Amino acid sequence: MKPGRFSSLAAFLEYRSALRRTASPSDEERATLTAIEQLLAILTPDERASLDDSSGVAAARRAERARRKLGRELAARGLLEA
Repeated sequence: MKPGRFSSLAAFLEYRSALRRTASPSDEERATLTAIEQLLAILTPDERASLDDSSGVAAARRAERARRKLGRELAARGLLEA
């Protein structure tokens, strides 16, 4: 399953958060979340963690770098609208 196109990186990350919060996800939602997590594999574990909690100056900088890196990758794969 491949996630659809997103209007922005923020929309992509919010969709991921919403899927993670779903109490009883459908098979399609689980497959989509798996595909999203596979896309996030381009990030280091610290970068992925910073997307969820960017409190603190160093974590905020790491989160911003992770967002830029992820945004470039999603755009290259055609998952972000231009």
